[in-house]
Amino acid sequence: MSESSLPLIDSKVQTEASTSRPQRSPVEAFFAANAWKLAVLLALFLTGCLGLGVKHWIDDKETTIDLSKVASSHQCPYDDGDPQRRVCVFNNLVMFQGRLSYLYTDLRPDIPDIIVNFHHDFHFEVTQLHISEISPEMHAAAAQAEVITAATLTWRQWHLNYYHGLGESVFEVHSLACKWLGYCGAANSTDLAPIFIERPGDQASWAQFLPAAESALKCLFPGPNHFIGDDRIRDKMFLLKTSAAGIGPYNRKWRGFFDQGEEFKHVYAAVDKRVSVAYRDRLIKCYGLDYENFNPEGPYKVTIVNRQYHKGRHMVNSLEIAQKIEEMPEVQSTRIVYMEPLPFKEQIKVYASSQVLLMTHGAALVNIMFMPKDSVVVLYNWIKRETLSPHTWVTDYMNDLALPVNFVGLSTEDRRFIYPQKERYIFQPEYERLNAQERATLLETGICPPGGLPGCDDMVMNFAVDWNLLHGALHIAFGDMHQKHSHILDGTG
Repeated sequence: MSESSLPLIDSKVQTEASTSRPQRSPVEAFFAANAWKLAVLLALFLTGCLGLGVKHWIDDKETTIDLSKVASSHQCPYDDGDPQRRVCVFNNLVMFQGRLSYLYTDLRPDIPDIIVNFHHDFHFEVTQLHISEISPEMHAAAAQAEVITAATLTWRQWHLNYYHGLGESVFEVHSLACKWLGYCGAANSTDLAPIFIERPGDQASWAQFLPAAESALKCLFPGPNHFIGDDRIRDKMFLLKTSAAGIGPYNRKWRGFFDQGEEFKHVYAAVDKRVSVAYRDRLIKCYGLDYENFNPEGPYKVTIVNRQYHKGRHMVNSLEIAQKIEEMPEVQSTRIVYMEPLPFKEQIKVYASSQVLLMTHGAALVNIMFMPKDSVVVLYNWIKRETLSPHTWVTDYMNDLALPVNFVGLSTEDRRFIYPQKERYIFQPEYERLNAQERATLLETGICPPGGLPGCDDMVMNFAVDWNLLHGALHIAFGDMHQKHSHILDGTG
């Protein structure tokens, strides 16, 4: 089924009719010719005479800042004593040469410890500078500084991965801005600049390497965003009038393996549903998604999201499975879609038009956010079950975002259905050192040799879907679409 492009921003240009205009009076001509001068005089009058202080009447533009008169301050609107949950809001931080500076004039301030990344135990870093310690280089840069009205200061985790970028890092910016700075979708969203403070970081930008995350971020906050370590802005000074740092009482991140996952659940509460609903609603509105009025009683339209063969976790019998599904009396149609070649907007359109969706583990699961209300996702997994339930990436994500989508999860350990990619291994020098039994075991059952083999992992094994397992799962999926349900059929939930 071909997918038409999503509606774009209206690009129609309204042309003015070539009608004659009455000649302006001398007074009108004077005001028209000197409008910008009058605007400047009015701004200076308001600033000087009405006590508006040193507020710049044009924000986010280059201006001169007298650093000796800048005083930073802070307060922590959420502080229960645990730095893993603390959130602090700062006034007048200075960003310059890859670091944040807190300027003070009197006693050295007491800035509490703030953890901005749970998994890597990364602490918020800010340099405290007395105004007498400001370097000549900083004073020189302040002559052409940029004022940012509001900023979020967040640490992106594995930010070039589609799931972690779009499903975690973009949401974290939204959550911090919405919950603690009051930027929750109002017209002032253009005033907020997301600033990413991960260390060590890299120069790989979302705009270049993960345009989906950049697109979603621009939907929420259309203004510029910055990476603190970006060489292109290293010598440019930014004054952050208001900024927020910290994770808060909840954390929309992947929990982690074993003990770390258990600690995560102990530290953080459930994500604020109001913030989650606002996140989804803002993106749906931004992308102009129109949802079809599906009949919850059927017949159902089923979408199979497959992965390309070379990516691993490819359903080798997807055509056969699609045919079997279409033969079910409850089904109207099926389609097989590959996400890899599709632009982001086309990807989310596929999910938005899916009433029943079958997929396996992969970063594209983040697109479930765009599925219609009362739809259902069926997750069929081949994955190592001794590390973690193969479904938690989806179920945690769905719960965190309060998605109005039903869920059925199943997986198998039956290695008869595993199809290792022979070409991945046989040309490697390490493969030549395997004995005959190890080679046969690898190529016939997908079991990696005891000594290891580069790229050999259950996570990349292709597989065939066991129809006997899927058939029963689909009957459950076709259950009452109005009643929110979640079923784990393999005992791993």
